[in-house]
Amino acid sequence: MKSLKHTLVIALIATFSVGSLFAGPADNEDIEIKLLRESVENASANDWAAYSKAAERCIQMQSNLSEAYVWIEKSIEIDENSATLEVKGDYLALNGLKDMAIETYNKAILEGMSEGKDIEKLQWKVLKLSRR
Repeated sequence: MKSLKHTLVIALIATFSVGSLFAGPADNEDIEIKLLRESVENASANDWAAYSKAAERCIQMQSNLSEAYVWIEKSIEIDENSATLEVKGDYLALNGLKDMAIETYNKAILEGMSEGKDIEKLQWKVLKLSRR
């Protein structure tokens, strides 16, 4: 399984490397979104991380946000944890829904505490939004 994932990562990197020689920025974004869709389509039924990571990348690119929201909700449906809630908070913050984002981050902080995770990054996100 690890070798398959390793091979897929190398193939993905090679695709972006070769593709970037011939494609413009918009083309690269379209290619990346296509690859994100494929990763979600090929994910197992309980692979919340695949949905969450695909949504997180769309948020980072500020692109394909409507589909990203569907992926966020699917990841939370599979496993509501601090990581999935943080991505949802990021989506809400990006879309100007400050109060909902803070509420979601606070929920992620509580989940993170129960999971024994470092919650400092989440606390900073709440503080940053609270100051706006």
